[in-house]
Amino acid sequence: MSSPGSFRLSFASLRMPFSDGVKYTLLGISVSLFAIAALILTWQLYQYFKRKPKPSGKVKSYQSVDDKQAGKTIFEAADKESDIQKHDYKVQKLEDEIKKLSRCLSATSSISEQDSADFQSITEADAQVNIHGKLRFSVSYNREQSQFAVTVLDATDLPVRDFSQSTNPFVKVKLLSGSLSEQPNLQCVLQEWETKTVKNSRNPVFGSQFSCPLTEKELKTITVKLEVRDFDRFSRHSVLGELRTHLNNLNLLSHPVEISEELQKLNKDSVGEILLSLKYLPTAQRIEVGLLKIKTASLTSNQDKALYARVTIVCNQCRLKQQKTSLKSKWGITVFNEVLTFSLLDSNIRECVIAVSVYETIVHQKNSKRLIGQAILGKRKAGEDEHWCLMMQSLRQPIAKWHSLLI
Repeated sequence: MSSPGSFRLSFASLRMPFSDGVKYTLLGISVSLFAIAALILTWQLYQYFKRKPKPSGKVKSYQSVDDKQAGKTIFEAADKESDIQKHDYKVQKLEDEIKKLSRCLSATSSISEQDSADFQSITEADAQVNIHGKLRFSVSYNREQSQFAVTVLDATDLPVRDFSQSTNPFVKVKLLSGSLSEQPNLQCVLQEWETKTVKNSRNPVFGSQFSCPLTEKELKTITVKLEVRDFDRFSRHSVLGELRTHLNNLNLLSHPVEISEELQKLNKDSVGEILLSLKYLPTAQRIEVGLLKIKTASLTSNQDKALYARVTIVCNQCRLKQQKTSLKSKWGITVFNEVLTFSLLDSNIRECVIAVSVYETIVHQKNSKRLIGQAILGKRKAGEDEHWCLMMQSLRQPIAKWHSLLI
């Protein structure tokens, strides 16, 4: 058995199996790492002592004889500051509620006039009250230039709004034609114009003339529709009445014709059909609106024109949500096959109205969109739509149905 002395001797005689060059290299690396660590520690200490202490809002130094009185003052100031913050929070909350209510009461004031048309049409029929008054206009045709012209002259004895006792009338002129469609019930809007707005006048004078090229054959199929509306900057434009004139009944080839007639109730025209599917998911509180196909009056394709649809959910005359589809090239029957999903509360879903507005736009041209028709379904004053009732009876199943596009 070896003694402790012999063990120490053998341990001292051990040698590392490295050359002197390797040993000095390892020693240099160790010294370098130690120096780097020392520099980092020194820099951290410097930054720590250089940093200034943050002032505390709760701790304040007072040079006062009575320390209790100073402490009482501090707590009173803190309580006042807390009360001010609570008051500011309540005021901010009330302002947010007022903004929400203002958006609901005037849902169309924050959007453009063209985009607000889908919301206006939902209650447009109900706004037609006290239809009376006359509209005078003239139509003419230049056979040499094949040019048709319509001149809106004036109106008399227009109704006024009850709350303001005034009216700001303007006239929207449309040229409707059914010759481009194989279906006699569908109309095609060839042209659309608007006169200037005459402020605060029940007997406005317009004097606006509009013209477009038409052949004698097309002239016999044209219907001139003039809609008299009351301009409202902060709400929807009220409908004051309309006039229609079939050019086939007039002898325009010989001389211009002037017409003055009583305003009639506004009647919408069918310009196409749209195939929609509805599916209601009560557990997920979701409604799915599928836009499948759109059938328009024109059967000829035009690669420069495209269609898209905007679906708007309205409840209690307040716009809740809206989405739009992608652009599709316009054909006689344009296929979309798109599904738009809306997450709403169950109470809103059961009381809402769905407005589908179809727009036509020219590709690669800005600000060229034009509303060509709308389909509105859901709960309204006249009752529930048939399609809506079928959706409520067939939960979690898509129900498809054709709807007329009206303008």
